Amino acid sequence: MVWDKCFARVCFCAQGGRYEKLITLCGQQGVPLEHVRPVPGGFTAALPARYYRHTAHMARRCRTRLRVQKKQGLYFRCKRYRGRWGLAVGPLLFLAAIALFGKTVWAIRWEGLSPVQQRQVEAALYNMDIYEGAFLTQEKIRLSEKQLLSQSQELGWISLNFGKGRLVVEAAPAREKPVIEPNDPVDLVAAADGIVLETNVQEGFLQKKVGQTVAQGDVLISAVLPDHNLIPIESHAKGRVIAAVKKTYQCTQPLVYAANALTGEVQSEKALRLGPWRLALGRQSLAQQEDVKIRHEQLGVLGFALPVTLEERLKAPSEQQEFHLDQQAAREYAHYACMQQLYAEFPGAELVTESAQEDWQDGALVYTLTVDMKADITRPQAG
Repeated sequence: MVWDKCFARVCFCAQGGRYEKLITLCGQQGVPLEHVRPVPGGFTAALPARYYRHTAHMARRCRTRLRVQKKQGLYFRCKRYRGRWGLAVGPLLFLAAIALFGKTVWAIRWEGLSPVQQRQVEAALYNMDIYEGAFLTQEKIRLSEKQLLSQSQELGWISLNFGKGRLVVEAAPAREKPVIEPNDPVDLVAAADGIVLETNVQEGFLQKKVGQTVAQGDVLISAVLPDHNLIPIESHAKGRVIAAVKKTYQCTQPLVYAANALTGEVQSEKALRLGPWRLALGRQSLAQQEDVKIRHEQLGVLGFALPVTLEERLKAPSEQQEFHLDQQAAREYAHYACMQQLYAEFPGAELVTESAQEDWQDGALVYTLTVDMKADITRPQAG
């Protein structure tokens, strides 16, 4: 019976001596022998394991030799694993790992984010200690959502949903806010001298016509115009006036200058992160330094993702170096600086002609650039 096999039982063979007396003594001493069968020179039987030692003592008195044939029961099955505590601790650790890793991020899925936005949000989450291998709680998730929305103006809403080891990041870009233009009656004046080539007035009253010459500060589009009864009519001046403009820009470019430049060396430090623990792989000295880039990736074994993140800190050192330019390089640098000034003053300007003058003074190039261009010269009049 299955139930009988659950208890410790010993099947033995008794041979030699006065084995008949052994059977009699077992009956007198209350030893429950079972399945007694005769064999040449003795008998076989079975009994509960707790009676076997007492039976062996009586067998010595009868000069009978006992030989164990089979041991049955859970006691003997468990006894063979005595001292092997790993078999008992292993299942407990497995259950603890399931309970622990149920709150661990094994994978992150992104929805509704462009690749650029995904990298930005991923870096922000990593700074909040949310990555593959981190432990999450609902309170931490809700707090992270608020921080992400407050840090990014490009996101309209964002949601972090965590379950069964997977974190799903859903987001939607923010709608562009309409530009609200002021309705104050401010005139548009000329930002430079020029000849009017084209006009496009959306609101206001045009004061200059195509072909007219204007000076810097002249009113191009007026916001106030009196009617035939001399009552001022106010409007929000808005429009463009394209004019032919001639401007001169000057830049000084030294042939020798000092600047910070990369040395070509890259310092790298790695560490493993699992939950709140961080295992440094080697010496760590970049954690407290500035200009350190952090790169992280999830570890995997044979294509199976692990809840462990490999963090790598990178730094490219720079040092003060002295650079020497030849005349052609200095000329190109100076021309670029002058063009920056031009487009900062007149965005979208269209160049017609340009001419340059060079003056070399004490190891430096004084570069003067004169340009003819078509540009929008309207600017709001200063109050």
